[in-house]
Amino acid sequence: MKIAFINDSAQQIGMQYIIPVLEAGGHKTKLFMDPQLFDDDIISVKWLSRIFDYKKRLIFELKAYKPDLIGISVVTDFYQWACTIARMVKAELPDVPIIFGGIHPTSVPERVIQNDFVDMLCVGEGEYPMLELANSLEKGAIDYSIKNIWFKKDKEVIRNEIRPLIQELDSLPMPDTDIYYKISPHFRKGGLYLTSASRGCPHNCSYCCHSYLQKIYKNKGKYVRQRSVQNIIRELIVSKNKYDMKYIVFMDNCFGYDIEWLKEFAYEYRSKIGIRFGCVMHPSHISPDSVRYLKSAGCYAINLGIQSWSEEVRRNILDRNVDSGMMNKALELVKEERIHLLTDSIFNLPGQKEEDVVKSAFQYAEVKPKRIYYYMLRYYPNTTITLRAKQNNWLTAGRYEEILEGIAVTSFAIGGDGANKDSIKFQILFYLIDLLPRRISRYIIRKRIYKYFPAFLGPAIIVILRNLLAFDLNARLLRAGAFYRYSYFSIKKFLTRL
Repeated sequence: MKIAFINDSAQQIGMQYIIPVLEAGGHKTKLFMDPQLFDDDIISVKWLSRIFDYKKRLIFELKAYKPDLIGISVVTDFYQWACTIARMVKAELPDVPIIFGGIHPTSVPERVIQNDFVDMLCVGEGEYPMLELANSLEKGAIDYSIKNIWFKKDKEVIRNEIRPLIQELDSLPMPDTDIYYKISPHFRKGGLYLTSASRGCPHNCSYCCHSYLQKIYKNKGKYVRQRSVQNIIRELIVSKNKYDMKYIVFMDNCFGYDIEWLKEFAYEYRSKIGIRFGCVMHPSHISPDSVRYLKSAGCYAINLGIQSWSEEVRRNILDRNVDSGMMNKALELVKEERIHLLTDSIFNLPGQKEEDVVKSAFQYAEVKPKRIYYYMLRYYPNTTITLRAKQNNWLTAGRYEEILEGIAVTSFAIGGDGANKDSIKFQILFYLIDLLPRRISRYIIRKRIYKYFPAFLGPAIIVILRNLLAFDLNARLLRAGAFYRYSYFSIKKFLTRL
C-alpha cells in the first residue's frame, strides 16, 4: 500500500508515530506539506497567500506519487483548509479514499463524515486503526469493523466504537522526526527538536480538548501514560547523533507530573544528553524537589499555565483547582532556581472583569516572568467551556455553529472569540510589562494609561513586540524556523516559475 499524508505547516508528534507503525507493517508512506505562506495561525495576508499558494503544486506532486490512501490530520484551526485541499484532491483523484483524523474529526465526527470528500475518519489514537485499515485495503476487501474508524457504505455511516488507549507507550516504534526534516529544512532550522514523554493530562481544564477526550475514553484504560525514562533517552541519543540539536522542547501537557519519574529522568538526561530543554508544567506539580531535578537536568525554561489570577474564574469557569498561594509559590520556586519562567494567561473569559485583568497585570509587573504569553479565549468543539457557553448564551447560536465548523477562526496571538478593542489594548500592555521596568509598568497600570493605546494598530504593534521579546531561546528558534519556512518556500515557488 502507498499511503500519502497531507500536512499543514506545523510539525505533528502524532504523525511521527503513525508513519513508523505503517512502515513497520510493510506499507510505503510519504508526507506532503502545504507551507501555508501568509495564511497560517500567526500571519494572514489574503492577497499574498493567493500569490504564494501551494495547493495546486502539492496536488501535482500527490498525483505523481499515485497513492492508494490519503490521510489528513486536522485541527480545528485548519479544518477549513483541510476541507479545501481534500475537495481539490477528490476532484483530481476521485477513486482514492480520503480519511480525516486528528482532534477536530474526533470532536465532531458526525459533522465531518457528512462531507462528500471524506470517505472515512478516525476517532482518537490512530496508529493501529490506520495499520488495520491499510492491511484491509491491501487485501482488496475493506474491513468495516475496525475500531476508531467511521466508514461510509451504501450511503450509510458505520460508526465503530473507540478502542482502549495504548497503555504501553514503549511498545510503539520510536517517533520519526525525519519525515518533517526531509520535507522542509525549516523544521530543523536553529537546532530545535520537539518530542513528548507522555500522553494525556492529569487535569481537566474546561477550555482544553482533554475535557472532551477524557469523556470519550472513559473506561478505556489509564488516560495519562508515561514513556519510560530509558525509552525517551534512547530516542534522544539517536537524535543527538543525527541532528545538530541545540534545544529540546517537551510537548507534554504536564511534564514531570510523576516526581519519581522526574528524578530518574534528571540523572539520565544530564549524564547522556546534556542539551538545554524547555517544558510545560502545572503549578500544582511545582515543588522544591521538582525544580531542583529540572535544574540539575539542564532545564532552560518552564512554561506555567496561570490562565487567570482570579480564583473565582479559575475554579468556576476554567475548572482549575489551584489556589493563588500555590501559584505564587510555584513562580517563586522556578525563579529561585534561575530557570526561565514563561507564563500563560487567558483573557476574554466569561465573567471576567476589567479589575481581574488589572490584578493580573500588577501580579506580572511584580513577578516579572521572562515572557508572558497572552492568549484570548478560543472556544473549541465539545470542550466543557464551549458547551457551557452554548447553555448560558455566552455565544450566539450562529457563532456556536461556526466553531463546530472551524469557520472564522482567529489566531491565539491576536484574535480569539470575543476579541475587542479593550482586549487588544490589554494585550499590548502585557507585552510591554515584559519590556519595561517594574516602576513604569506599575505607573501605566495604576493610571490606566493602557486605555489610550492605539487598538486599531494592535496587530502590527503586537507583531513588533513579539519579535522584540524573542529573547528566550525557544522564541528565537521558533522565529528562525518560521522565517526560514517563508524564505525557503517563497524562493522555491519563484524558481518553479522561471
